[in-house]
Amino acid sequence: MLIDFINTIKKEDTIWVMENRESSDKIFSKYVTDKLFSSTYVIVSKSVAYVFVHKLDEGNTQALQKDKCKIYVYDNYEKLREYILEVLKELNFPKNMLLSYTTMSDENTDVISHSSYLRVTKMFRRLYKENNLKLKVKSAEMNIYEIISKYNNDEIEKLKLLAKLTEEILKEAFESIKLNQSEKYIYENTVKIANEYLENEKNKYDIVDYGLAWDICPIVLIGDNLEKGGHALPSDKRINKGDTIYFDFGISATFKNGVTLYTDMQRMGYFLKDNENVAPEPVQKIFDTLVNSVTKGIEAMKAGVKAHKVDGIVRGEILDNNYPDYPHATGHPVGRDVHGAGALISYITSKRAHLKLVENGIYTLEPRINIKNGGSIEEMILVTKDGAMPLSDRQLELYLLKEKRERV
Repeated sequence: MLIDFINTIKKEDTIWVMENRESSDKIFSKYVTDKLFSSTYVIVSKSVAYVFVHKLDEGNTQALQKDKCKIYVYDNYEKLREYILEVLKELNFPKNMLLSYTTMSDENTDVISHSSYLRVTKMFRRLYKENNLKLKVKSAEMNIYEIISKYNNDEIEKLKLLAKLTEEILKEAFESIKLNQSEKYIYENTVKIANEYLENEKNKYDIVDYGLAWDICPIVLIGDNLEKGGHALPSDKRINKGDTIYFDFGISATFKNGVTLYTDMQRMGYFLKDNENVAPEPVQKIFDTLVNSVTKGIEAMKAGVKAHKVDGIVRGEILDNNYPDYPHATGHPVGRDVHGAGALISYITSKRAHLKLVENGIYTLEPRINIKNGGSIEEMILVTKDGAMPLSDRQLELYLLKEKRERV
């Protein structure tokens, strides 16, 4: 909605400029309209948005908030330039122009292409120069974060539902594991379980389309392969008694209202040996350390807290228990994408880790113990102004797997 873009402009001397060609600006296309196909230019000011559409798209402006924007229809470059100059004069030539690119290596806010950047800056600088004025070009990334980091109540409820469905699929996947199955087999079986489950449940929850959250979902690692790290493809490694196993898994769903949302969760299990009814102490300690680190992370999370402070607490719990550091962020925004825009719960050296957690933002916490027969868990956390809470039931107990003996 254009009002959301307008509300991010805090000063009269600042405008946010976008160029969209056939949905090239993914932020504008997703949050305003994807019905404009020719070159559309947008100038967002503190009070109104000016939208310049090509004559070919004149009939496709229904989705725009007419009370919050002024629409100009052009049919050639000179007319476009004339209209933009008219608006700049009306706004007293704001000295700061924001463009949608990143200074934090965040692809979610790196929207404008290089050619578009050159085209837009050339046009605007020339107009300013012709009027003996200078223009500063800055990043609009903080404006984008303000728009897409927060979730409304409907989205939060839908994500709670999807998290519940994710939990149920993972539970069924763990219960289906048998001795000597390979990572590849478990991967393929989990995909089958997920698709069958979602097909059966979709109508109940107004889901019109669904899928797995990323291309190689789920990630399945067994025993010694837990040392690999989090993005390894499934291998021929087979599960044996005494092995830990973990899933990194998520689903996507598009609802009838057009909203598409994602989950991202990790769960850990252990295959019992013949003489075991519980996990051995080293495995249980790994799991308990992971659970405790997530608990401490949740206790530290609330709106306004810098992300790196949460990372330090969660990561510190792993290190304090004499386990090796894990070479990735402790958490990330999740919901509208698997890895969304906004504060990255990571090392203090990361620029995005200096961003603050936002109210009604949703983030993962995913500490890892990167050793043979290690483990990992991942929870989705909703942040409020007063604290934080899991979006679904947390994993507080290991999945304990047993050999399934066939009856004679």
